[in-house]
Amino acid sequence: MSATFVILVLIDIVDSTQFTERVGDKRASDVMRIYDRIFRGLLIKYEGLEIDKTDGALLIFETMRDALNYIRAYHDMVERHLGLQSRAGIHCGHVMMYSNSSIFIARGAKPIEVEGLQKAVAARIMSLAGPGQTFMSKRAGEYAASVRGDLLVRDLGYWLLKGVKQPMRLYAIGDSAKRLKLPKENEKVKLHRPPALTPRERRIRFVKRYIIFPTLCFTLYAWVCIAAMLEFIGYLPTGSFFKNLAYYFQCLTLPFYRDFWTWLFSLIF
Repeated sequence: MSATFVILVLIDIVDSTQFTERVGDKRASDVMRIYDRIFRGLLIKYEGLEIDKTDGALLIFETMRDALNYIRAYHDMVERHLGLQSRAGIHCGHVMMYSNSSIFIARGAKPIEVEGLQKAVAARIMSLAGPGQTFMSKRAGEYAASVRGDLLVRDLGYWLLKGVKQPMRLYAIGDSAKRLKLPKENEKVKLHRPPALTPRERRIRFVKRYIIFPTLCFTLYAWVCIAAMLEFIGYLPTGSFFKNLAYYFQCLTLPFYRDFWTWLFSLIF
């Protein structure tokens, strides 16, 4: 038994237990038989190998191009023909592979066994993905960079995987932006360092922080000042409430934005 470098792909149906509970064992069994034909039929087309199957399935491929083409077709067919949501994780690494005896296979054992840390890492990566998403490790992302075609890739930052000491950089890959959403932490995968903002995200943050929020603050401050003036001339019987509110509002917010706009105008003029 020796270490072999492989491309590991883990696939799964999202919320399969809830689906079975909702439709019943008979209907769920019929649907899963179709599902098995889909993911196994695609393995023939894209030259993959099924290693294990429980709720999901562990697959291996020789090339990253085949793995990516497989995942793209897999998501499409599961969603289009079954109306279910699937997820996937892709990782590359050395694993221990060995074949079982025909005697054990006759008793239900798998023909080929795959063991090693990389198998667990692939499972952690897949567990983080949401409906319709495919996540990759940094190594898998590097392999995919030159063969991904028109697929989109997004940096997900660094994550701590349970059982793995060093944080791992992850990527999302998919054929549309909706498949690249940032995931939420779970009990086995925690965010270590968020990804850098994209140019579009930086523009949105700038607009929110320096245009929308200041505009709302100044608008609110103007209304408070009007109310304070009405209060001063006796039109509002509220004592000094709005006067004090305007004072505290000015002390807390206006100095920062006054300095910001002064700096901005100094750059322009």
